[in-house]
Amino acid sequence: MSQKPSRRGATRQSVKATKHNWPTRPSFDVGQYLRQHQATLAESFMRLVNYPLATIMTVMVIAIALSLPGGLYVVLKNVQSVTDNWEQQSVITLYLFPQIDDTKALALSHRLSARADVASVEYVSKEEGLRYFERSSGYEQILSSLPENPLPIVLKVVPREVVNLQSLAELQSLRDQLSGQNEVEYAELDAQWLQRLANILSFGQRFVYALSILLVVAVLLIVGNTIRMAVESRRDEVLVMKLVGATDSYIRRPFLYMGFWFGVLGGFFATLCILLLSWWVSAPAERLIELYHGGFQLQTFNADEIVLCLTISALIGVLGAWIAVNRHIAHIELQ
Repeated sequence: MSQKPSRRGATRQSVKATKHNWPTRPSFDVGQYLRQHQATLAESFMRLVNYPLATIMTVMVIAIALSLPGGLYVVLKNVQSVTDNWEQQSVITLYLFPQIDDTKALALSHRLSARADVASVEYVSKEEGLRYFERSSGYEQILSSLPENPLPIVLKVVPREVVNLQSLAELQSLRDQLSGQNEVEYAELDAQWLQRLANILSFGQRFVYALSILLVVAVLLIVGNTIRMAVESRRDEVLVMKLVGATDSYIRRPFLYMGFWFGVLGGFFATLCILLLSWWVSAPAERLIELYHGGFQLQTFNADEIVLCLTISALIGVLGAWIAVNRHIAHIELQ
């Protein structure tokens, strides 16, 4: 005679049978997550392509706003490059008394060369000075008719340390010490204009920083207004996504990528404008600079600066989109 299983035993067997059939929490799929972002990135770009006129106008406004501080940065970069070379060529010129002969002048040159703060001393005799003056002035016939050479012996003293715009006081102190030599009639330091140039460059740098901040704010407003209009045009779509339970981060994603594309395209065209303008003005600028300093080559954006410009512009676009989309999605309520 068979014995029926008790109800408690049947329940225990049922629980044991269904123990391993409970639903588990799905694991995070990195590949699927990246594919979703890739699809959203491509979709946001195609939305810009579908409205070419509005996209081009917005991108060009951003490009112009970004190219202004970038162009001023390139100008300051070239000016700084020129002044760096000029600073290294700063010397103290010593004009000796006319009655000083070559023997005493050479002895003074050796004494100055032995100083710890002097790198080298160039000796310019009266004859060399006269020949140079004839070549530079073009008055060969007049100078040859003089009964004697009126030019003094000149010593060009090069300081040991590399001269920079902040060491003008040290150079002036060295000039005063050298001018106290008995053989020296006059000592000239042709570097005081560097201090004025340093002040001009400092003002220019601060002006570029201030202008950059203002234009970055302008780009944020441009991108923010464009994203706000995009959110309003897709208001019904956002409402439907909220109804089906989409998160704010999911809704926000395509608009952030749209701001990213605005920033990248604006930075690309801004960089292109700066490169083209640099190429256009390079020839006359080099001819102008060669009149004052030889061997100058106009500088523009290098590879690192191009990448930095694109990165900054992309971040500005994403930040402007994030501010705008957060503000306007929060006001869209479920109906």
